[in-house]
Amino acid sequence: MPDSKLNIRKICNVDFDRLNEICVKGFPKDDAIDIVSSLYDSEHFYVAELGKEQIIVGFIIFGIYSLRTAHIMILAVHPDYQRMNIGSDLLEFALGIIKKEYVTKVRLEVRMENDAAIKFYEHFNFKNKGIIEDYYDDGSSAYLMVQELDYPKKEK
Repeated sequence: MPDSKLNIRKICNVDFDRLNEICVKGFPKDDAIDIVSSLYDSEHFYVAELGKEQIIVGFIIFGIYSLRTAHIMILAVHPDYQRMNIGSDLLEFALGIIKKEYVTKVRLEVRMENDAAIKFYEHFNFKNKGIIEDYYDDGSSAYLMVQELDYPKKEK
């Protein structure tokens, strides 16, 4: 078991084999690695590596589209490293960047049957705002989950 120091950094080409493994194990119903590959040039694509061994254990991809909306496209943690707060660390890292841009709404989609992910996002104050029918390639539907962000009023 590696030491527990987590480092979050930008993606690089040598990371793809490990990302493929995370996608295959974490999203067995989806072609997640195709999605990840198509998003490689995203401005906000980060990996989490654990310990001095620098084992990639998860990643997050998100976009900031306007002052109003950010979209978390994928958050994944290798199944062997789940329940170690890595997903929380990745999400908090992303939300920190998003909040610096004063975005007011963060959205994401989650499979309706993925109870663990739904509870995870609810813990971060994401609310279910509705169903997106036929969202995934296999015809499954998704919940649209949204977190509204508030900022303190600036003093005049």
